[in-house]
Amino acid sequence: MKELVVALVAAVFGLAGTVVGAALSARAAKKGALLSAQAALLQVRDQATVDQAHWLRQQRLQAYEGFLAAWDECLRLIDSVGLPGDSGSSGVNPLKEAAGRMTERARRIDILGPAEVARAAEELADSIRRDVKIATKLKELTEATLPTATERLTSGTAPAMAAATEAMQETKRQLQELVADANESGRPLHEDPRAAAIFESAERAQELANAAISRAHQDGDRFSTFLDQATAIVDELKRNQEARADIRERFTTAARHTLASASPPAPYSG
Repeated sequence: MKELVVALVAAVFGLAGTVVGAALSARAAKKGALLSAQAALLQVRDQATVDQAHWLRQQRLQAYEGFLAAWDECLRLIDSVGLPGDSGSSGVNPLKEAAGRMTERARRIDILGPAEVARAAEELADSIRRDVKIATKLKELTEATLPTATERLTSGTAPAMAAATEAMQETKRQLQELVADANESGRPLHEDPRAAAIFESAERAQELANAAISRAHQDGDRFSTFLDQATAIVDELKRNQEARADIRERFTTAARHTLASASPPAPYSG
């Protein structure tokens, strides 16, 4: 009986050991599976982070390059076209259109970031828009002033000056002839029957000359006013362009720093 009890107890302990061993093995297997799953999730997450960082960097690079291309186009138009609106019969303003494209690309940079690059891009776009506004103001001043002034000069002042000059020369010739005849005949000038008419002609010629000179002075004043206004506008344009150099440097520096610091992290290797 005693041996039977001992055998039964041994069997129970053996079964318990087997059950505990199986439980421990299952627990270890479950833990291993959990760790493997966690490692896989980390790898997927890190790979997604790498892919997202790469995508964002590429999007930013394209946006920055597109913005600078629009900037270069604006500068080319400013240098070659001069004033906006010189686009032939189409009536399209090429510089204004290029500035619009630059503004659109600045908005895309505002979406992609970062804020420092977006601010500099918007400031550059705003500077180009001011160029358009200032240059348009100069163009409008020129169109409102020069054609009228040129027409007045060519059709009014210049003919008036020519007529006055011709009248003065004719009067001078007549007076010289009158004096020569008086010297030859020994008769006083006022006794010559032609004297009164010649003197009246001289007075009319002087009036013509005075009127032409007055008209020329008026034209000169108008041109002087135009030149003062145009010079002030050109100075404003130059100041705006000079201030833009610092903004361009800030944009370039911030963009380079952003692209250089956007290197994707290494994916999790487990």
